[in-house]
Amino acid sequence: MRSVLVVVVCLGTACGSPGKPPPAPPKPAADRAKAAPAVTAETFCDHLDQLVRKCERLAGARTDRATCVTDARSGLETDPRFAEIAGCVVKHDDCDGVLACVAAGQSDPTDSLRACDDTSQLSAEHAVGIPRAEWDARNGTGVTVFHDAKSTKAAPIEMCGVAEATRWLTTLRCDNGSQPIKGIEDAERERSGNVGPGGRCHSIIDRYIVPCPEKPYEIFIDAYVCAQPPG
Repeated sequence: MRSVLVVVVCLGTACGSPGKPPPAPPKPAADRAKAAPAVTAETFCDHLDQLVRKCERLAGARTDRATCVTDARSGLETDPRFAEIAGCVVKHDDCDGVLACVAAGQSDPTDSLRACDDTSQLSAEHAVGIPRAEWDARNGTGVTVFHDAKSTKAAPIEMCGVAEATRWLTTLRCDNGSQPIKGIEDAERERSGNVGPGGRCHSIIDRYIVPCPEKPYEIFIDAYVCAQPPG
């Protein structure tokens, strides 16, 4: 499922390329009025198969249906990011439509901050707001090499949004100066999935296994911690 997720995520981000993706062309009124099917593993895999056949950028997501359904079912149950992308795949019949949907879902994580003890909104749309002084001293601040990125599920690296977490990973170097993660495609490839709620406020924690010449590094990231706005 990593190959499926990487390719579909790249639709919305151009794998690190600058600029926003073009908006999807407007649908006829009749198409807009049609209710989208429920997002299930089966509907996701059926729609993905149709998209793969006509969208060159999704060629790498081709897989047999049984494997797709098994992996998608797991992703929908455990991975909020995958569930959001799967919804875009099911709702749209064209590459541009999926692209625009994924891009639109990349909202500002500070738009809807939740309280630390509010576990009813564990999703990418609801980051936790912490005081600026705590944010400035959060785990991960000042780290430039992977061997200094100390993290666990209980004490993860803290970032404000998935995009910022990816950007942070691209700044880190191995002991020999090499850069294993250069963009979102590399980050998604090394992301082994999420390990459930953790960190200071029980957000969903992502786990990465980053290969370096000296050794692989296990990095846990809470991408849903932001500084509270001033005032």
